[in-house]
Amino acid sequence: MIPAQRPINVSTAEATLGDVLERVALAETLGCDQIWLEQQPDERDALIAACEYLRAAPSAVVGTGVLPIYARHPVAAATAAMTLGEASGGRFALGLGYSHYFVNDYILGQKQGPPLVAMREYLAIVRSLLDSGNANVQGEHFTAHARYRPPRPRVPLVIAALRPGMIRLAAEFADGMLLWLCPTRYIKDKVMPAVYRACEEVGRDPADFDVIAPVSSYVGPRPDEVSGAFFRTLDAYRLIPLYRQVMEYGGLYDPHDLAIIGTEAYAQDRMEEYRAAGVTPAVSPLGDTLDEFHETVTAVYGPAPTRA
Repeated sequence: MIPAQRPINVSTAEATLGDVLERVALAETLGCDQIWLEQQPDERDALIAACEYLRAAPSAVVGTGVLPIYARHPVAAATAAMTLGEASGGRFALGLGYSHYFVNDYILGQKQGPPLVAMREYLAIVRSLLDSGNANVQGEHFTAHARYRPPRPRVPLVIAALRPGMIRLAAEFADGMLLWLCPTRYIKDKVMPAVYRACEEVGRDPADFDVIAPVSSYVGPRPDEVSGAFFRTLDAYRLIPLYRQVMEYGGLYDPHDLAIIGTEAYAQDRMEEYRAAGVTPAVSPLGDTLDEFHETVTAVYGPAPTRA
């Protein structure tokens, strides 16, 4: 996977799909070279939306950040990824995540298995199909005896991971990881040491393993209003034990540590904090309007690079 210089997360949760795609097209115009989209239970289907993202941004890599594994069988996820990769000329990246009990059991009605066991089985199927076009895995939670006959493009695979066990799976099976709601102190103390250990254990160079951290960001005329709304969202995430442990790491909790909301200079300084911690930060713009989107991306990343 080619490391991104200006990655961005563009949510599907706008009023219309046209509004979403207008932001995607603008992101590419502003020089964003990786465009990620999340899959929330109450939002548009991320794989179908990704197809439209690829059309709206014809030079950027588009990736799912991330698809919950219990929402799709691993064969369905892998074949969709390879189809999108072929259709886009190799510009699609598949991001997967275990998700949480509320999504898996309550919303989807799936009896979730132990996270590391279930995730390993799922990834074994996906990785085998992506690499060889064949999968023969008989698991306790996921099973597949499948083949894929069309041409197989190279599809980068990334995993949502926050703790050592899942980081180890990412190093073994994937090209990189995605973080969410991590203060930089947690990244420096916990995430990156675990990444280095995992890469050493599986015999890979950590320099070739991308760790991407989307960060909710806003530079615009309504910082107090936007921060208030975002901080209320954080209250909901704190109800999830895993996120609460990460967000409150070290006995500290400051919602300002989990977003970049302020001036252009402040935004650029905070992005450097993430880079210094060892990850690639990706701006995830807050705000309601296209003008706020434009202002935030430009403030964080600077003017769009000149195209040759």
